[in-house]
Amino acid sequence: MKDKPAIEVEDTFLSRDLSEFDITMIGVGAMIGAGIFVLTGIAAGTAGPALILAFALNGVVTIFTAMVYAELGSAIPESGGGYLWIKEAFGSSQGFLAGWMSWFSHSVAGALYALGFGSYFAPLLKDLGVPLHRLGIAHGLIEKGLAVLVVLAFLYINYRGTSETGLAGNIITLGKLAVIGLFVGFGLWALGHRPQPAAPFEPFFPEGFGAVFMAMGFTFIAFEGYEIIVQAGEEVENPRRSIPRAVFWSLIIVVPIYVLVGIASLGAVESPGPTWQFLGEFKELGLVKAAGQFMPFGTFVLLLGGLLSTLSALNATTFSSTRVSYAMGRDKALPDAFSRIHPTTRTPHIALAGTGAIILAMVVAIPIEDVATAADVMFLLLFIQVNVAVMKIRSAFGDRLKYGYRLPLYPWVPIIGVVLQAFLAIYLFRFSPKAWFLAIGWIGVGIGVFFVYARPRLQAAEEPRIARSRLARRTPPRTGNPVLVAVSEDSVEEAELRIGGSVARAWKANLVAAHVVQLPRQTSLNAGAGLTADSGDLVAKLERFAKREEITVRSLVAVGHSISHVLREVAQSEEVKLIVLGWRGHVYESRIRGSVADAVLHGSPARVLLVRDRGLPEKVAKVTLAVSPGIRSEVTIATALSLAKGFDADFRVVTLDNDQGARDELEEWFAGVTESILEEFDRGRLETEIVTAETVVGTLVEEAEKADLFVMGASRDWVDKDHLLGMIPDKVANASKTTVVVAKQEESRLRSRFRRLFNLNNRNG
Repeated sequence: MKDKPAIEVEDTFLSRDLSEFDITMIGVGAMIGAGIFVLTGIAAGTAGPALILAFALNGVVTIFTAMVYAELGSAIPESGGGYLWIKEAFGSSQGFLAGWMSWFSHSVAGALYALGFGSYFAPLLKDLGVPLHRLGIAHGLIEKGLAVLVVLAFLYINYRGTSETGLAGNIITLGKLAVIGLFVGFGLWALGHRPQPAAPFEPFFPEGFGAVFMAMGFTFIAFEGYEIIVQAGEEVENPRRSIPRAVFWSLIIVVPIYVLVGIASLGAVESPGPTWQFLGEFKELGLVKAAGQFMPFGTFVLLLGGLLSTLSALNATTFSSTRVSYAMGRDKALPDAFSRIHPTTRTPHIALAGTGAIILAMVVAIPIEDVATAADVMFLLLFIQVNVAVMKIRSAFGDRLKYGYRLPLYPWVPIIGVVLQAFLAIYLFRFSPKAWFLAIGWIGVGIGVFFVYARPRLQAAEEPRIARSRLARRTPPRTGNPVLVAVSEDSVEEAELRIGGSVARAWKANLVAAHVVQLPRQTSLNAGAGLTADSGDLVAKLERFAKREEITVRSLVAVGHSISHVLREVAQSEEVKLIVLGWRGHVYESRIRGSVADAVLHGSPARVLLVRDRGLPEKVAKVTLAVSPGIRSEVTIATALSLAKGFDADFRVVTLDNDQGARDELEEWFAGVTESILEEFDRGRLETEIVTAETVVGTLVEEAEKADLFVMGASRDWVDKDHLLGMIPDKVANASKTTVVVAKQEESRLRSRFRRLFNLNNRNG
């Protein structure tokens, strides 16, 4: 008696695809960003040689709050960061204020980086011979105009759903580190060849010790990039381990670099007066002017490094501030429009527009020093709230949270963090009262918005409500490892699902039908989970398929930023032994480049069947298998045998003879293949033949035309020749009018890691 066909209700699967190295580079990239390029000259003019001490002390201040972020990021690894934790600790009112401040601080930081871009790009254009002076516009207005243009460009980039991520983001970060490394290396070499190396650092406190505190507060924004690490918490592999380690690794890398930059910039420059005054005179271009003295092509290299840094930092802050405002819209703290996801680009476009408005307002209206200070004040106030929140969460939840890292010396670490940051925030009033007034004004507006608009909405949203639910039918127990098929609304009735169902039926296994919703990096995975609700048509089609094919189908809607990564992760979590994937990519020179199929094949934890769909008849009567000693015969034979059984079809097995000299060896090998098949298949329905071939591809295409389904294996030489499946299977699949299935064995873990190390798979596919 056959099992009763059934379909389980669909699940939503969120894919974590950022490694520890990826998020460490995110943190380093955010910190080694525009801050070090743009603010070093201004801070040197404020504190003198004591800038070195300011950088070192900022590292000490930062470590206290970084430990708090490491604990909470490991215990609650979800998007939102400080906003989420403060809301959990103190309720909606404090949560709203934290989100309001976080939104503003990241947006203002974006304005700082945009202004830094203008400051660096204008002299670069001048050096390249672009006659900006002929425009008749003041130099400062040209810089602001360039800043506005780059903000608009990155708003559009984020709207379209493209982002600096993965390998490209890591390369940019390593490029910035290389530029800073060259600057430090040449600077220390020049310092070592000075007759009196200590002279540039005397006196060490020319503006008094209080100036050190002002420089600390002013440059604090250059140390806050670790916060962006926890913003991506829900997308990190093994977050309880990776997030704390990435936070600490980023600081271990960055803080010594900042101190060395301070030493090199102050010690290597030759100037008529004190070096720190020289750097302060050129403000955001201080490092550029310094590099021009002691580095070959120093001005150009630093301008280029500054441009890379400001662009990547602007992208990161636009990304993070948009996510905060989106989260507030989703929680009803901001208008519902902020939680909308664009139906085409799948990005939070309204939240992005709100963020862009703040950035543009700051760029146009506020000088760069006040912009930086305003962002510092807001970050310091936000971090004070987070330090208090960790104590509240520890007190309220205790050991009920699963921690990957716990603070030492609790509660003294967060208490010290609160005291130090409050001191710096207050001291910054001496540097820029305007920045404090701006911060107070924004907080005041936020309080008004909360009481007049947000609080009633939050109260209504928190009222209990009964959700409509649907109970899945009880399904037969599995007797084999499930088969995974990637499906979409349009592909449910196509060949790959029938092929996957046939194998599942032969194995007496369940079929997992995975529909992947791919999101751009700008959209968090929890946000994308809302896009999976409208899948009723897909489930209905799968219901009909399960009934017709008499198998159990589990529908799974997966959300992730990389389709290939999602499919590999689902395969691993579901313990599948076979992935069935449609092949619809373009082929260039008999190779598939950058396709989802390419990326799944490279590093798959399971066997893969790649289906070149030319249509299947209603009844598959004959399955033909082509084998040869040069193809992984065991995998291919087992696959074809399962398909023949599952379709209840006749089975034809052929091999080609295009070298008469090896005929005896070929016949002996083929006889062994035939005997192995007869152990599991009816002799009366099996046909075997050695076919003489003048051209391999042409003969295989002819054999394929005689069958309803044609099965081949991936060649052994595919990695050496850089072909996806080998030259012959590629050509046959493209030339045949019959549906072709190509089987590939799963890779060993070592080989898979080798591929990923050298990025031979497409991470964005």
